[in-house]
Amino acid sequence: MITLKNRKVKMYIALFLLPALIVYLLFQIVPLILAFYFSLVEWNGISGAALKFVGLKNYIDAFHNADFLLSIKNMVKMVFFSVLFHTPIALLTAVAINTKCKGYRAFKALFFVPTVFPLTSVGLMWYFVFMPTGSLNALLKNIGLADRVVPWLVDPATAMNTIVFVNIWAGIGYYMVILLAGLTTISDELYEAASIDGATAVHKFFEITVPMLKSTISMCILMDIIGSVKVFDLVFAMTGGGPNGLTNLPTTLMYNEAFKYSHYGLGSAIGIIILIACLAGTLGSNFIMSRKHD
Repeated sequence: MITLKNRKVKMYIALFLLPALIVYLLFQIVPLILAFYFSLVEWNGISGAALKFVGLKNYIDAFHNADFLLSIKNMVKMVFFSVLFHTPIALLTAVAINTKCKGYRAFKALFFVPTVFPLTSVGLMWYFVFMPTGSLNALLKNIGLADRVVPWLVDPATAMNTIVFVNIWAGIGYYMVILLAGLTTISDELYEAASIDGATAVHKFFEITVPMLKSTISMCILMDIIGSVKVFDLVFAMTGGGPNGLTNLPTTLMYNEAFKYSHYGLGSAIGIIILIACLAGTLGSNFIMSRKHD
């Protein structure tokens, strides 16, 4: 039986949740609904301009667009190398810091600092390093390696690889902190017992650390997949999608189509495709993790 006191408690809970619910609806649900609607129309993004309903034409055009297919290829490359390097390097770094060796605090801060700065700032910093007249090429010239000078962000052979490298560098600290928190939950008694049994550091790592951190590692991989699919500001700051669209990701192509070329419908369609890719990655990762736990 619901008492008057319980009703008041539920009313207070609803009142406290209402502001967050309104914000969520206004800035998440409503824009999502509008994005889906605009993906079904042809519109130049100008207020008052006519909207022409075209159905799934924008989606079909996207998959027949060579720039979009290239951006998908770049996105897959970004996701693959991020997952390949982020979590393993972050795990090894977290384990090294967890030993609390001399200077571990400075070591921890050194890896964590990149995560404090916005990716736009990180992108601009590395842009001045890798630009044709940047500090890296200047260094190569000064040490007698002028023949190794490369226009890193302009050369099609190096532009996308350079961005992938910067993305890996910028994300290691974030996953290191998550894994470091996971390491603190592992009892020292397990390692002590393993030492008594004669286990080496390598055996402890693969037989205790990795299994005990399985759920944390899975979460890091899931977050990495979603984060890599949504990368925008790093590419926008470093190349803007150039040269000639060779470093475009779906996110930067979406921005360019909607706001640079006034193809708002096509840009919205690409945005919905990105959302579907994130959902597919999340559901796929959750399915794989649940199968492993079973």
